Amino acid sequence: MLFNSFAFAVFGAIVVLGTWTLPGRRAKNVLLLAASIAFYAYGDWKLLSLILLCAADGYVVGRMLPSRRDRARPLLFVGIVIPLAILGTFKYFDFFIDEVGRITEAAGLGAPDLALSLVLPVGISFYTFQTIGYVIDVHRGSLEPERDILDFFLFVTFFPQLVAGPIERGTNLLPQIKATRRIRADDLLHGSYLIAQGYAKKVLVADNVKPIVDSIFALEDPSGTLIAVATIGFAAQIYGDFSGYTDIARGVARILGFELLLNFRRPYWSRNPAEFWNRWHITLSNWFRDYVYIPLGGNRAGSSRTLVNLMTTMTLSGLWHGASLNFILWGCFHGAALVVHRLWSARRSRPAPAVLGWGGTMAVVLVGWLMFRVTDGGTLIHDLSALFTDYRFGGLAIVALGTLLPYLLIMAAIDIAESRIVSPDGNRTSDSWLVVPVLTTLITLTILYGSESGGEFIYFAF
Repeated sequence: MLFNSFAFAVFGAIVVLGTWTLPGRRAKNVLLLAASIAFYAYGDWKLLSLILLCAADGYVVGRMLPSRRDRARPLLFVGIVIPLAILGTFKYFDFFIDEVGRITEAAGLGAPDLALSLVLPVGISFYTFQTIGYVIDVHRGSLEPERDILDFFLFVTFFPQLVAGPIERGTNLLPQIKATRRIRADDLLHGSYLIAQGYAKKVLVADNVKPIVDSIFALEDPSGTLIAVATIGFAAQIYGDFSGYTDIARGVARILGFELLLNFRRPYWSRNPAEFWNRWHITLSNWFRDYVYIPLGGNRAGSSRTLVNLMTTMTLSGLWHGASLNFILWGCFHGAALVVHRLWSARRSRPAPAVLGWGGTMAVVLVGWLMFRVTDGGTLIHDLSALFTDYRFGGLAIVALGTLLPYLLIMAAIDIAESRIVSPDGNRTSDSWLVVPVLTTLITLTILYGSESGGEFIYFAF
């Protein structure tokens, strides 16, 4: 069920009114669990069994871990492997079979016909990682296992963040599920602001930029200048689309009485690659930091091992985004950027000037977005080559850039307004005089100039 659909507007209104009306925490949670299951089943009820299996695995393993310390490692293995098996089968099996087939076919052995051609379940990368994080936290002793099966299933299936994050932690969401929730005026204000901001990013910016970007990438032999313009447009599109979803999710959750984790903190204002990953898809970056990078040794095993750990973590992060070589390349590229930044920082007593740092970071991010956007290897090689060698600046590039510019300015203005209105942790809207005019402007511009295409959110594919 798309957030930018009439069906969700009706669904959301019913759930909010029901939650406000029902007395007691238990009744509210029952309603939210039923609504979350219905929300997921709306897309394809046959795939509902996967998320329920994942939740059941996390619940059972979490309950058993404290009392079976003699079997902690086998239990942890089960708690991690079942979600990974679900994820691997539906998202990566055919990819690896295809790659093996290419190798065997090149060797004259023929390609195995083992592809499953399974439908990728929406949100599978998010709810599997959320469950794995919970099991690891219980195993480490940083989180008490949840005994109430209803509350735990609500933690895994909570509909606002179910299909595209943020990836929640048990330490943040479970205590809120178990608490008595009362909706306050600041919840309504902050939730409304986030929802309006999210729809503006998605419907006003991302959906209007998409056809411009798609039309340029569809050209047979675009110039490097056109590719640069399209890549800038895609950067605005994916940020508006993904952070817009997160804003709506956090806004709806806030009106229901929950504070979800912050997932974006104006990433395009970053001045180095490390800062970018502290601002972009924060919950995924933190997940890989806590459950991959640190267990590998983090920065505690010497400088060379630290660089290897960075590359490994970012490569896996790229693979998380999709079963395609371009995503792996994208992850490796950002890993290399982090390695270069760490080496550079270790040899300099002062950081680079802010303008140079920002410019270099954006260059890295934009080249990365080109790798992310173009899935065909031959086309990607052509586009990367043209980007650095073909500087023809024709009329089409001027028109495309002129068409994109208003949306780029709107996105920058949204970020600036957010920095003035929303607290640094993303959980409070100040009483600044800017709130009402900005909120009114966002709603008005979205209604008047928002796209009516109702396009799917990009990260639904992950």
